[in-house]
Amino acid sequence: MSSDNDRTLNPIGESIAEIWRGLFQVTEVTDDDDFFQLGGNSLTAIKFLARVEERFGEDALLPETLYEDARLGSLAKAVEAATAAAEPSA
Repeated sequence: MSSDNDRTLNPIGESIAEIWRGLFQVTEVTDDDDFFQLGGNSLTAIKFLARVEERFGEDALLPETLYEDARLGSLAKAVEAATAAAEPSA
């Protein structure tokens, strides 16, 4: 787990961090922390993706995205992009 706590997470990143804290029983995560390095595996990934879907909606984070770049910051950006794309245009 990263000890660099200087960077602040955006609201989506903080939501993902909250999910990770519950899944991995850790008190601190940063945007550079990696899902798999924290102890994630395929079963944990299913739980994580289900919680992301509950919080942000269906298809907010595709499984392949998690396996391509499992850092919290990257996942937060992916969720942000997916949720922005799903919002109706004005």
